[in-house]
Amino acid sequence: MRQINARSPAIDGKSTNPFVLAAYAELFDVQQLKQVDDIVAAAKVFSSIETAAGRVVEDVIPPFYGWQQVDSPGHTVLSEIDSARVVGDTVELVALKSGPMCINDSMVSQIANAVSNNWVDWSNHWGVDKVRYIVGMNYSTAKNSNKKDWHIVRLAEERVAGQGVNVSSSCTTPDGKRPIASSFFQADQGGKELRVETLQGRDLWAHIGDSDDAFLQVCWAMAKCLDAVAVPPGGNYSTGEMREIVDFASRLNVADVSDAEKQWLVLFARHFVDKLEANNAAGGLLL
Repeated sequence: MRQINARSPAIDGKSTNPFVLAAYAELFDVQQLKQVDDIVAAAKVFSSIETAAGRVVEDVIPPFYGWQQVDSPGHTVLSEIDSARVVGDTVELVALKSGPMCINDSMVSQIANAVSNNWVDWSNHWGVDKVRYIVGMNYSTAKNSNKKDWHIVRLAEERVAGQGVNVSSSCTTPDGKRPIASSFFQADQGGKELRVETLQGRDLWAHIGDSDDAFLQVCWAMAKCLDAVAVPPGGNYSTGEMREIVDFASRLNVADVSDAEKQWLVLFARHFVDKLEANNAAGGLLL
């Protein structure tokens, strides 16, 4: 994380909005430009780190679990692949995306084109007959996705089918006016097989790390790296659910783990589940 270069933002008519500044000052009783300076710096630096942090995740976590990092120039056969591993007769390829809202329409088309045009080359490159391509969200859940990741799967299926490839299992099933969507499709041609799917957060790292609690391993590693100080349960917070996170952490009975580490662990883990629970039912957090 220390390799990330956090650049100081500017007030230059490009990175700030005067109308937003005026609205924020009125809503939150901001009176001095020094307050504006502090607010803009915190918000913009946080935003600028997102892309850089995504690259750190790509560089560190999959290789830790035995995956090969794939570096290639843009607009080449391998450019839409970040990590790879061969399991038996299958090459598993992952495109890691920073979060649930980071994929836009142009990326949907670009990745779908790469899959439909290159999957046979990927098969030949790794010397196997089966390709499993995963569009992975570094955090969040299927519920919180903007569904652009699924549209990559849908569009890739459409384009593969348009090339005459046999689709053996579709990502959509007819059901009246609204078809049922699934997270993957499978296809085959000339003895080669393709599976394209999307995995978010907890499910992604479970697959990357071959362990259901791999996302907790990642969260725990980040919590252990911090010089953390605990806050007492209760109190008022501006951020939704922060009080719940602190209270939830206070109820965890884990030996040899400080209160501060538990609080940060739960804060990180909250990004991988739909709600905090003491069990894993309904997408809750299992600790």
